[in-house]
Amino acid sequence: NFGDNDTLSATVAEMVGADMLILLSDIDGLYTDDPNRNAQAEFISLVEHVDDRLLAMGKGPGSGVGTGGMATKLNAAQLCLEAGVDMVIANGARMEALYDIVEGKNVGTRFSARRGALQ
Repeated sequence: NFGDNDTLSATVAEMVGADMLILLSDIDGLYTDDPNRNAQAEFISLVEHVDDRLLAMGKGPGSGVGTGGMATKLNAAQLCLEAGVDMVIANGARMEALYDIVEGKNVGTRFSARRGALQ
């Protein structure tokens, strides 16, 4: 039983042995806090492991459209990293960012399952 697309896509990425999972959202990636409510929130561009501190940054849905917000994305990231699958959270408003992500450019927040694998 899957309650959200983030967990479902992470599970599928693991099952098929994907190299990377890209989650497009209404936010640029992971921040230390909600940037819509806290101007001091800092962007996090690279994560190499998901721990309790990072999971605590996850909040519920940020919009009326989503069901899980950053919390489900962080859970998906944890699943991906445990499976050896890189994951990126990026803003879906700029679809051409997909090309940049695939080329390894610094777009969104990259969860790197392989330390040192980034350029």
